[in-house]
Amino acid sequence: MDKPTTKHALLASSQRGFDELMGMIEQLSAKDRVKEWKTLERDKNIRDVIYHLYAWHELMRTWLHILLEGGKPELPKRGYTWDDLDMLNHEIWLDAQKHPLMDALELFENSYQTCLEEVQTLSEEQIFTPYFKALNHPIIGLLDGCMSDHYQWALGLIKSHLS
Repeated sequence: MDKPTTKHALLASSQRGFDELMGMIEQLSAKDRVKEWKTLERDKNIRDVIYHLYAWHELMRTWLHILLEGGKPELPKRGYTWDDLDMLNHEIWLDAQKHPLMDALELFENSYQTCLEEVQTLSEEQIFTPYFKALNHPIIGLLDGCMSDHYQWALGLIKSHLS
């Protein structure tokens, strides 16, 4: 999938991915929605995947708020580096265990809408150029990585366990 090169493309790609993901889940039987997968991977069911997406939405929103206030966010999260991604994702997975699927879906849907609204307030320059002094690179990779691209990962993972 091509990386978005405009804000409109980012929002449209995110909407398509979100709609496809939610549509796929809605078409599943109640049993398949909560089925535990036989896997050694971190995510063991749809709830784990959906909660993972929600948690990364929340990280993205934190980064944006800090950047818009002129600060420098700790990426990906305070206490973690990109080299610690497995540990951070495991922490997210542990958190997911406290939530039933329906709660995770509600959190995900609400955070998705909030992320869309926040991205809509950004200019093309803020998204596609090294606009924020705290970062030496455009934020498109962070936004796409937490939205459109992440939804494609989730779709692939869920589909692989449904077949």
